[in-house]
Amino acid sequence: MRTARWRTRNGGWTQALAAALMLGATAGCGGGADARDAGRPAAAGTAKPAGSEAPATPDTALDAQALRRALPDLQSMPTGWRAGLVPLTVRDVPEAERCRKDGERQENCTLHRSRGMAQYRPQGDAGVVDIALTAYPDRPTSQTAYRNLTTSRSHQGSALSMPRVGDESAAFAHPRAPYAGPSITLTVRVGTAVASLTYQEADRNRDSSQALLSVARMQAKRLLEAEQGRMPTAVAE
Repeated sequence: MRTARWRTRNGGWTQALAAALMLGATAGCGGGADARDAGRPAAAGTAKPAGSEAPATPDTALDAQALRRALPDLQSMPTGWRAGLVPLTVRDVPEAERCRKDGERQENCTLHRSRGMAQYRPQGDAGVVDIALTAYPDRPTSQTAYRNLTTSRSHQGSALSMPRVGDESAAFAHPRAPYAGPSITLTVRVGTAVASLTYQEADRNRDSSQALLSVARMQAKRLLEAEQGRMPTAVAE
């Protein structure tokens, strides 16, 4: 398993987010992340209002360039926000590292096709928001990855009640840990892509959950626009 690392605002390495993403993005193709997981119940914190249906999204796999367009630039963020220490970056997974669909067992192959990340800081000394996008080859794979990721996070924090974002979403509050303040994570699936948003040091902003929800809604719209083949233009409200 590969562990990606990104710098945080205080110069340390952010590994928790990357490790959690790997649960949904990387697995041996003969291992746990497969169609057998389809019958699992939704993770705690998943918001799916009764009687409502998610907006239709195309079954379009996004490459790194599409993720770059989908990730918000500074002009798309709320007024007063600024760029964090982690620059906007995207990467395609090399073909040789991807899991095949021919049924042959593979070890340590990668289910996702591309990944991107950006970091922004709210106005004032009010924490940091990390945005990580992971693109999968099809909708069933993204659904399985989303379940794996949100199930893992449900064991690490307390479920938060938030309106649904995208096709499905789940939010969790995480307590203070050694060398890290309390945080909020919001995981969103839009078609074939999964967005993982983390508000670090959430206690520095009493409206951190609403701020994260606003950014997540914008990110979901931009992913949908990209999957529809349009130039993403959505901005945070």
